[in-house]
Amino acid sequence: MSRRGYLTKTEWSAMLARQGGACACGCGKTPDDGRFEADHSTPNTWEAGKPDQLLFWRCHRIKTKNDMREIARTNRLNGKSLSQYEKRKRFGPAIKSRNSFQDRRNG
Repeated sequence: MSRRGYLTKTEWSAMLARQGGACACGCGKTPDDGRFEADHSTPNTWEAGKPDQLLFWRCHRIKTKNDMREIARTNRLNGKSLSQYEKRKRFGPAIKSRNSFQDRRNG
């Protein structure tokens, strides 16, 4: 697996200038509004390479959450991971019912 790429200060400044000094998502936030974070435009590039866009930190959190959901869905559809139904079917329920816990504690 390749190592994660990081941006230098020069690359960071050049990327921000290329984006017009604002967040890549289009929200219009600028560095004066708060912290910016580097991100890959497609989730597949997590494995290698340098980030190719800068996002305001809140926009980055939202994008990452959506990317993780989409990656899990793709893996599930491609047979790389199990759905919740398949996990329960194969391994049984993950948590005992509350009543059985109380019964063991009291009796």
